[in-house]
Amino acid sequence: MKNAPKLIAGAALAWAMTMPAHADASREPSVTVGGGLAVGPLYEGSSHYAAFPSLKLKAVLPTENWGQFTAAFPDGLRWDLPGLAPFGVALLLGYDQGRKERIHTLGGRDDYLKGMGNLDSTALVGAEVYWMLPAGRLFVRGLQAADNRDYGGENLGRTRYLEAGFASAYALSSTLTLDSTLYGTWSNDNDMMARFGVTAQQAARTGFEQYHPGGGMRDVTLKLGLTWQWQPQLALEGGIKTYALVSDARNSPLTGENVGAGAYLNALYRF
Repeated sequence: MKNAPKLIAGAALAWAMTMPAHADASREPSVTVGGGLAVGPLYEGSSHYAAFPSLKLKAVLPTENWGQFTAAFPDGLRWDLPGLAPFGVALLLGYDQGRKERIHTLGGRDDYLKGMGNLDSTALVGAEVYWMLPAGRLFVRGLQAADNRDYGGENLGRTRYLEAGFASAYALSSTLTLDSTLYGTWSNDNDMMARFGVTAQQAARTGFEQYHPGGGMRDVTLKLGLTWQWQPQLALEGGIKTYALVSDARNSPLTGENVGAGAYLNALYRF
């Protein structure tokens, strides 16, 4: 699976270029709520899979002079600044939920990471720059933790990561829309340590060997989603997310699988 990142990226780009783009022409405020079921790895790189509740909330407020405001769960807050088309800048406020050593799932609690301790949650602040093209949107976004955090007896400082990729939406019919996003992620050494590192304290409490990854490319990710607009206010959406770990993330003792995937299915109601 050494060539998995290249295969994912190449296949997705080739597929995207063969399809016409669809732009959302709606400029009306909207609120969408919904939920369903998701199945995926316990954490990125885990070989243990479980079922989780899938919740979605999104409120969009377009304005004439101030750009567009979006509040979404789990993505966070987004402010797209006005007057820059076809380029754009968005200010971001997100949330990193951290990681528990006992991970809650629909089946109960998974103890695979018992002894690792808990990584506290934190707010994320950042920005995105993008370029709107006929086929979709090229983007680069960076996010940084608002707080310094400790994990496994060591100070992580502020974790940071950068994502760069391509996103698009295609109208397959009057009721079906296919969304796709392909991106790569770069993490600083603190973010890599939070996700894939094992401190001396954690190694003593678990069966994992001590490991200190360096900063660099973390993964390549492909997301595909299909939305069926069943009625004007009701919709069903489902999709998959697949990733391939690269660099030091592949060699972590916490990594059971270098390639992983998850799926979700939600029912949505739009006000």
